[in-house]
Amino acid sequence: MRNFLLMLAVLFCSATVLRAQDTSKPAPAQPIAFNHKQHAQTAKMACNDCHEPRGDGTTLAMPQAPKCMKCHASIATDNPDVKRLADAAKNEDPIPWVRVYRVPSFVTFSHKTHGVTNCEECHGPVAERTAIAVEKEVNMGTCIACHQAKGAPSTCDTCHAIMSKNGHSHFDADLPVLAQLHLQPTGTQATAISIRQAGTHGTPQMAAIASFLYAPML
Repeated sequence: MRNFLLMLAVLFCSATVLRAQDTSKPAPAQPIAFNHKQHAQTAKMACNDCHEPRGDGTTLAMPQAPKCMKCHASIATDNPDVKRLADAAKNEDPIPWVRVYRVPSFVTFSHKTHGVTNCEECHGPVAERTAIAVEKEVNMGTCIACHQAKGAPSTCDTCHAIMSKNGHSHFDADLPVLAQLHLQPTGTQATAISIRQAGTHGTPQMAAIASFLYAPML
């Protein structure tokens, strides 16, 4: 059973690395044809001029019509998209932007922690794009590779900070499996795993790693 799961782990990590190299996905159609290249290179705007931090800075806001109209009240007012923005601002209608990148709900990610000045590392050369498409897959393989390259923490609870009532992580996988994934548990997670029998077949931690490998959107 363990060898089977280790094989799945290796195949899983290899597949995520290959997917990270795929940049052929088309840009989704947006309700407003926003040209990042024009705004970044011609208007000399920075990313956080439109994408302001929300709350504690963990997430960034998607711009809505009132913010756009701060500039476009007098710029390109005859542009059809700008006219739609003006109507949306007047009617207080939200702009239903189509998400390009999405982090799974079981992953803890903070833009504040990663730094809002290094957008290109994850989103590609946005300032050179007229439309935004997925240029780098958001999955476990790319995240771990980046963390290891930068010497950042890459234990399970770095990104999967889901804690149970007793303070232990739900991701209680076998130590050999975690080692194969280059993930070394620490703290309460290591304590939780240490009480398991690593050589026992059909244990709950085996089910945990199996369900994790098959988890969607990784």
